[in-house]
Amino acid sequence: MHSVLLFYKLVFIQDPKSELKRHREVCKALQLLGRILLGHDGINATLSGSEESLRLYREYMNQHRLFKNTDFKQSLSEIHPFPKLKIKVREEIITTETRESFDLNRRGKHIDRDIFHEWLKNGEDMVLLDMRNDYEWEIGRFVNSIRPPMKYFRDLKDHIEFYKFFKDKKIVMFCTGGIRCEPASAFFIAQGFDPKNLYQLEGGIVKYAEKYGDEGFYEGKCFVFDERMMIPVNKSPDARIIGRCLHCEVSNDIYRNCANKFCNRLFISCDPCNTVYENTCSKDCKTMIENREYMRPPHAHDIRALHRNK
Repeated sequence: MHSVLLFYKLVFIQDPKSELKRHREVCKALQLLGRILLGHDGINATLSGSEESLRLYREYMNQHRLFKNTDFKQSLSEIHPFPKLKIKVREEIITTETRESFDLNRRGKHIDRDIFHEWLKNGEDMVLLDMRNDYEWEIGRFVNSIRPPMKYFRDLKDHIEFYKFFKDKKIVMFCTGGIRCEPASAFFIAQGFDPKNLYQLEGGIVKYAEKYGDEGFYEGKCFVFDERMMIPVNKSPDARIIGRCLHCEVSNDIYRNCANKFCNRLFISCDPCNTVYENTCSKDCKTMIENREYMRPPHAHDIRALHRNK
């Protein structure tokens, strides 16, 4: 088994390039793989390695003047989720393409998983906004949450009019680990939403699942941007599958990339339909790959495309 560490921290980093060098040295020494994004606004990362290596990494972070008290989410994986270590400096550690339009210091209030769970259990009058990509919502979400209108989170700015319909409501945002809700809530506030009515689930789906996975209000699986593609939230044998095969609409939650390299669409398909359509998302794409120039290399999925579209 491999251990996986998911975390982020919003903190001003004067010299991200120097931090990149230090992190590369530490991660290589500990034989960690994964992805780290660094910028002036903080750090956003998912790492995998042995339990002991991740313990030593957490120890390093907790002794770091910038990163102490980071909220780590740790889980287990049967496969190694990452093929290598990638550390990059970015303008934004979570891409919004509208960073200049909001103040990241004015964000929605964090709500911990226990209070959030009580609100769900008691039928609190609130709107649950999923800040993930639409394809993430397809295989798992909180009960009664609003389907995101954007294909990718970076398109949030183009859908603000959709969200203004809920402007006068009590809003709780959620995402995988919490990071997307930080700029999203700041953007909403800049657009005139009342900060008093704007909340974000602390630690996201992953933190909630650690305690309430089997008896909570999250249905389906949680999409992740690594080789696993999804992780279970409710681990009981009768856990509900809420995804649907694109072709026949049978219950299914297996994501695939279209074999037509000029399409590369991420879609859900059951095994029988995948055989019939030859790992493509449509009859048109199936016809196109008859010309082998259009065929994508036969990988289970193209993780590079996932990272580009996060």
